[in-house]
Amino acid sequence: MPKAKYRYPPEANCPTHQTQAPAEVKGDSPCPCCGCITIPNGGDALAYICPVCLWEIDLFLTDENEPSDQNHGLTLVQARQNYAQCGAVLPRLKQYCRPPFPEEIAPNIAIK
Repeated sequence: MPKAKYRYPPEANCPTHQTQAPAEVKGDSPCPCCGCITIPNGGDALAYICPVCLWEIDLFLTDENEPSDQNHGLTLVQARQNYAQCGAVLPRLKQYCRPPFPEEIAPNIAIK
């Protein structure tokens, strides 16, 4: 049996293969929960999570009072109430939210 050249695989040291931070997704539609312009693809962004309130886009909801499979069973009405009170769809998720960027604030919404 031939002896292995390396005891462990060598590390790649290639300047063209560097990890980069993910590009920020540019929203063009309002989030149904917080109203910030954070949702890409004209609002048709299945499983996209709003970085401001953490509402996960659920294209299969037909009513604001229908429990969302994507959002811990919350209705959109409940999520909006939670966002108004604590700034996230659920209070325990507030630490993972970020404030909206100035260009994401729609003129008709109040930001928490």
